[in-house]
Amino acid sequence: MDMNGAALLLDGRPHVDRPVNLFSFGEAEMRWLCWLYGYRLEHFKQFSDRLGSARVRAALDPDPRAVARAAWMRRPDLRPGVPSPVPWGPPQPGGPVVWTPPGWPPGLGPVRPAPDRMPTASVAEIEARPGPRALLGLGVTLALAGLVLVWSLPAPGAVLLVLAAACLLGARPYARHRDRLLERARAHRPLYPESGGAVPPPGPPRPPRGAGPHDRGETR
Repeated sequence: MDMNGAALLLDGRPHVDRPVNLFSFGEAEMRWLCWLYGYRLEHFKQFSDRLGSARVRAALDPDPRAVARAAWMRRPDLRPGVPSPVPWGPPQPGGPVVWTPPGWPPGLGPVRPAPDRMPTASVAEIEARPGPRALLGLGVTLALAGLVLVWSLPAPGAVLLVLAAACLLGARPYARHRDRLLERARAHRPLYPESGGAVPPPGPPRPPRGAGPHDRGETR
């Protein structure tokens, strides 16, 4: 599923809860899409790597700003000078490739936030996930069960001991990863530079300096 397909899922239904195949984007982009279309991403579980499948659960955000932003995304007013809740424009030199949402004119789209401004899981979301202690507890439980079984059922007991070792050895790296996520969430910056406002969209391209009326296709 590309970003257009994901955007079509966020069509105003109260809840979205389904597995999706992400061929060209990941969790940060999915969170950004939810923000654009007035949803809160409540759960994102990646089953494989970046180009694999994931379980997505999102709910409509009742905040009036989210409602207005979603309505504008579905029917954007792209006239120059008209205030917009989301910065938009054509591709900029050295900038990211513009994604054109469904229903938008070709070559135009919302400005993708810088990588350090892309949406991330909140501190509350991260803290609500099972922590390293839960992984340690699972490892100890599997180890005890494996020791009991290994004498009567060697093969299943050995499998449980291997799983226990994986849990116990993985607890420390998982704790470090979780700490990095929490640090990033606490230091997260707003999506766009201006607080409470959008970056003005770029105006139409100007003709080269020194170009005369005929160069601009004008007639007298």
